[in-house]
Amino acid sequence: MARAPRIDRENGLYHVTSRGNARSRVFLSDEDRERFLQRLADNCETYRVVLYAYVLMDNHFHLVAQTPGANLSAFMQRLMTAYALYARYRHKRPGHVFQGRFKAKLIESGRYLRDVTRYVHLNPVKTKEARRLGTAQRRERLRAFRWSSYRRYVAAPQAGEVVALNIGPVLRQFSSDLPKARQLYRRYVEEGLGQTPEETLALMKGHGLAIGSEAFVDGIEAELEARRSGQPVDADVNLPRRLVSIETIALAVAQRYGIKTERLRDHGRRVGEAKAVAVELSCLLAGQTQRAVGQHFGGVTSSAVGQTRRRIRAERAAGGASSRLTTVDELARNLKDKQKGRQ
Repeated sequence: MARAPRIDRENGLYHVTSRGNARSRVFLSDEDRERFLQRLADNCETYRVVLYAYVLMDNHFHLVAQTPGANLSAFMQRLMTAYALYARYRHKRPGHVFQGRFKAKLIESGRYLRDVTRYVHLNPVKTKEARRLGTAQRRERLRAFRWSSYRRYVAAPQAGEVVALNIGPVLRQFSSDLPKARQLYRRYVEEGLGQTPEETLALMKGHGLAIGSEAFVDGIEAELEARRSGQPVDADVNLPRRLVSIETIALAVAQRYGIKTERLRDHGRRVGEAKAVAVELSCLLAGQTQRAVGQHFGGVTSSAVGQTRRRIRAERAAGGASSRLTTVDELARNLKDKQKGRQ
């Protein structure tokens, strides 16, 4: 599989994530988290990386960082290698600690940086366990969580904190008065306790390598396109595609079959073909997991979605020309063309 390209940019601003191997836990104790933060602080100083926000979850972490020296790859390789060596020795765990390469998206500054910090800081209250709690309990958990930069944004620094943060560019978007800015930022973040705003989700998931305005995303794509030389050395440059929302796909399918979009959530043979087409297109174009697609279309299980897709692939492999295949191909072309038109 082609690897997503990496852009090491002077003063590049990034949202960086990495998960545990096979989604296993990365941090098994507070000592592990403290060791990671110390390594993070040391490497920020060594590589002159500016850190805006972070959160350490059990099986993954998020960083928001800027690289004046265009050295994100070197910085992350050193950070992850150092921690992995410590974790393997400390816990006598063979094999990889992290799951493959880290992921990084370039962020446009201004309000996009602000939105990404909110997304990062809300991670502790977006777990399955936290979603069962009431709003007041989630708010208490968020404010008490030790392993993120949120408390540095909403309160004065405490003694013993090792990681230097640049919180000014975000807080100044709320007020030039620091106490007031902290209060307004807290309100802004905690408005998302119930559900992450759709606009923020669209920004975070809408493109494989960039978070920002249409012009910013287009500029990143143009930069990547310019890197293509046709030589084997850049064969892993895999330009990310613009995603089509599930809602857009559902509407197109419903119109083709002359039904309401709500019918695609129903179960039964009467909407069987339409639903199968909607599921297949969503998996192909929306960048969602089978589980997420199944949940959207009436709570279908991931295995049922996979079974539907296998039937379609089997038809295609057998050289079939069913109405289902024809519709999938036609709608896929139409939706891709419309998405290109929006770019």
